[in-house]
This record gives sequence, C-alpha cells and structure tokens, in this order.
Amino acid sequence: MRPLHITFAHNRYLYRGGEDESREQEIAILRAQGHTVSEYVVDNRDVPKGSYVSAGLRSVWNGAEHERMRKYLRSERPDILKVDNYFPLLSPAIFDAARAEGVATVLSVRNYRLVCPAATLYREGQVCTDCVGHRFATSAIRHQCYRDSSLQSAAVVFSNAWGHLRGTWRKSIDQYIAVSRFVKEQLIQGGFPADRIAVKPNCIADTGVGDGSGNYALLVGRLTAEKGIRTLLEAWRQIGSALPLKIIGDGPLEEEIHAALPQLPGVEYLGRRPIAEVCEFLGHATALIFPSEWMEPFGRTIIEAYSKGTPVIAADTAPMGDMVEHGITGLLYRAGSPDALAAAVRSLQTDAQGLTSMRLRARERYLRDYSAERNYAAMMEIFSRVLAGDSSVAQFPRRTVVDGETEETRRQAAGIPLRPAVGENGLREPL
Repeated sequence: MRPLHITFAHNRYLYRGGEDESREQEIAILRAQGHTVSEYVVDNRDVPKGSYVSAGLRSVWNGAEHERMRKYLRSERPDILKVDNYFPLLSPAIFDAARAEGVATVLSVRNYRLVCPAATLYREGQVCTDCVGHRFATSAIRHQCYRDSSLQSAAVVFSNAWGHLRGTWRKSIDQYIAVSRFVKEQLIQGGFPADRIAVKPNCIADTGVGDGSGNYALLVGRLTAEKGIRTLLEAWRQIGSALPLKIIGDGPLEEEIHAALPQLPGVEYLGRRPIAEVCEFLGHATALIFPSEWMEPFGRTIIEAYSKGTPVIAADTAPMGDMVEHGITGLLYRAGSPDALAAAVRSLQTDAQGLTSMRLRARERYLRDYSAERNYAAMMEIFSRVLAGDSSVAQFPRRTVVDGETEETRRQAAGIPLRPAVGENGLREPL
C-alpha cells in the first residue's frame, strides 16, 4: 500500500493514562513505516474552572470545533481521520465535519464511554451495565456516574444520545476499532453497527525477554478500589514472605497501603516508577498480579509482562479471560476472592515446570498478538479496507493459524474446554 496521511485527533485527559500511551505507540509505528501522521489535539486542562455548563453543552455538539475541523481537513487533506478520544471538547461534531469533507473516519474505542457515561461499567463497588442498550441513559444522571455530578453526567448522556439521534454513529464513522472482544460486544448491545467494529488490541515496543530471577510478584497500576488492591493486600496476609510482593503505582489507596505495610512483611511499596524501570521489574518478576475487579477493557500491563516472558495471575473478569490463557500464559482466579488469589500464587510457586512453560508461552503470545509488527499489519488492514469502501473489516484473530486450523479449533476437537470451570478453591480447573 502507498504511504498514507493519517490525522490523529485527540482530546487529552486531565491525567495521562494507558490510552495516551497506546495512541502514541500507534503514531510511532506508522511514522517508522513511512506514513505521514499529523495531530489535531485539544486538552481538558484548557477548560476554565467553573465553566461546566458551557463545556457540557459543547460536549453534545461543538459547532466551533466542527468548523475548525473542516478547515483543518481542507488544509491537510489526510486520507483518514483517526480519533482516539473526542469527549468533551471535540464532541461528535468532528465526525460530521470529516464526512462533509469526504475524509474517511476511524474511531478507536478503548473504554465504555459510548455505552456507559462513567466509561467503566462499574458503580458502587459492583459491575454495572444498566445503561448499555439505552440510548438515553437516565440511570447515569440519577446515580451521578460521571465525576459524581448529575450535570456532568447529563452532558455525557446527551452527547451519546445526540450522536444516535443525529445518525452520527452510523453515518459519519466508517470504522470502529474496539480494543477487545468484550468492548465490541458492549458496543453491539448498545446499538452500534456490528459489521463496522473491528477488534485490534493495543501493542507495546519490544524491550527484550526478562529472566524471572527476582523471586517476587509484581503489581503495576492505579491504586483504586476497582483495581482489586484490597483483595491483593488480603491475599498477601496469607502469603506473607513466601513470595514477596512489589507494588508500583499511585492513587487514592496509597495511604491505605502505607498503613497496611507494617502487618505485611512480604509487601514492598515502590510508588510510581518510569516505564523503563517498570519493564525491568517485570522482567525479573515471577509473575504479574492483575487483580482488577471491574471490566477492564484491556490490560496493558499484561502485554508488558508477556513481552518480558512473565506470566500473569489475573482476576477472572470477561475481558481478562480472553487475554490470560489459564494454565498456558498464566492463571485465572475468582475475582474479588483473596483466598482464590492466594491459592493461585501458591499453585504457580509449586509448579516449576509449569512456570517455565508459561514464561515461554507468554512471550509467544506477545510476539503473536501484541508486537509492533502485528499491530501495524492489523492497522493497515483496517485502513486499506476503509479506503476501499469496505467497512466489514476482518477481525483480529484469536489464535495463530497453523495448517489451516486454529489452536482454538484443535482444542475443541481434542475435547479440551476453552473456558474451564471454576473449582471450589476459586481457580480455573487445569487445562
């Protein structure tokens, strides 16, 4: 394919997160392959404090951005407008602007904002799908799901609803790219066109295989309740120093962790660390612990662990059940259960042969599904089909095809369950 010109449009969040990392990785990959990437970026920090009413109205339809985007596209003439986040400043208006200028549009969906105003499918400590499938999600306003504010929640609700009523979601977006199969399923339930939703996971740069010699487990992430931090600490009350635990990250529960450390001799809190240091810690770790209890759309730290050949012990939420192959690249345990997490850690510790195999398979999974090369090929397949007017993009394969047959079909033929049942101890039954 000829070199393309892709404009990446993005509304920056107040706090940098994994979505920003993934977006920048895609830009770097495309530029390294000779494509032209221009950026159209606005920032939430530019919203004046106290102007929530006017900002909320603009989030539904920002006429000024509509005109600015049309002018920008006429000037740049990109082949594709690739949008990573449009809320709140860009608004759905930018998609209609691209349509008016005849520019193909692609929207990456890395959270649940289109079907859940909170973007998390999580409320009051529980998974919540009340708004999925409701074009006017009044429940979110009633429960103040976005920033604990009825007014700001209403802005998201009206923005989503207006996109449906105006036909923006069906007429002005050529392709959606869901970060996981679970995200795609939620979009379909929310009324978005299934034949226009491709699945392409995030990727990371390869920093080389680790040796797993550190004899410790590692958690990396935002320290919040929905991330399963309290479950993690309770599990390590049982595990103790049998396998030390290192915690990297910051967040609201940081003080709670500090308070618990005197009673948890096996736990060390390292605070926030640069990504290069995180990769080093991952490479030496026995396993990454991923205890998140909400329906996390994608586990970026999981693929970071896989790239180092480090297996993952993860809570068995639906999205993570697709990323972590139980007994192959790691272990799954009953979400929210400290006992089940402790049992999973002990199981991994006492199976040296299994741990060695998991390290090899984790690295293989990274190379197969999450490497820069694989991601680039998937992006270009999507872009080429969109430019050809074919929005029914082939889905990201779950397994590598060998001799015309996938590993999944081979397992089915052999009578091996793909999603093993949960046993009494909370662990998946062995494969």
